[in-house]
Amino acid sequence: MQLGMTTSNDYAVISGGLRIRNPKTIDITLFCELCKLLLLDPIQLSCCGSRLCRWCSIKGVPENEPFTCLFCYNTTETKKQAHADRGAACELNMVKIECFSCSWNGLYSDYKIHLEKEHADFECIECHQRFYSVNLYQEHREEMCEYLCMPCGLPGCTELIKWSDMGAHCLSMTHQTILFKLTTDICIRKKHPSNTIDPCNVDSNIQQELMAVNENNDSISSAVDNSLEDCKRLNSECEHIQTKNNDILQQESEIGKELQSGNEKFKKCMDDHTEMEKQLDDAKNSRWPTKPLVLDMNDTITFPIAKEPNEINAQFSTQT
Repeated sequence: MQLGMTTSNDYAVISGGLRIRNPKTIDITLFCELCKLLLLDPIQLSCCGSRLCRWCSIKGVPENEPFTCLFCYNTTETKKQAHADRGAACELNMVKIECFSCSWNGLYSDYKIHLEKEHADFECIECHQRFYSVNLYQEHREEMCEYLCMPCGLPGCTELIKWSDMGAHCLSMTHQTILFKLTTDICIRKKHPSNTIDPCNVDSNIQQELMAVNENNDSISSAVDNSLEDCKRLNSECEHIQTKNNDILQQESEIGKELQSGNEKFKKCMDDHTEMEKQLDDAKNSRWPTKPLVLDMNDTITFPIAKEPNEINAQFSTQT
């Protein structure tokens, strides 16, 4: 993918946008105000709403204070204010793109994937990561490559350190020694602003500073020891609490099992009780009545006779 160059107010900017073959079919508001290419990672200036590529905003719009906008010349803001343009990002995702370098066409989001796969022509010589645009490559080289070597930045330290090793270097004895000397020198200059300083007094002051630092280190070491003891005690208490918690969980599990067993027994008792009640009802229904039924004035009574199927219901009477 090819990227152009543009100049605005003596600021040369490497184009941060995307080149496409069908710019006339796309809304002009989706193009960068600075590089005039299709927006990539759109940013909007707060003062006038101008839309820019993120890289163009970083490299092409100065950070002067008070801030003077390149597009509306607004001078009321003390510094540049910009934010990610989510509206433009949503609009871009619906745009149909024709690749600038081949016959591919598709949506904006797929276009970036296509560029990464087919047109990633820029390779980092340190980590061999590939990029489809110059601005992404430059940003990686300047700020993100973990293998990039850069100077320490501390006055007196001339080492070149990989970005990934910068933290370890800052904690190294060499760096700390230079930092201590520099700090001591600054403190002495503040206490003795005159240009002529007696070397003997300087050595004496350094010794005093060292003694003070050692005393501070001793107090810090004591505090660290106390903190370690507290940590050990807290760990022991935590383990004790964890053991109790495990015991409680085990007891809870056993109680749950006992409750489940009790519920099953209770259910069985209820089923047996229901069955017994049913049997009692059946027995009551099958008994003869205890009191005879008087039918006439001659004291004649009739008793019910249970009959089986196909049997004759023979009536009989008893005279008392």
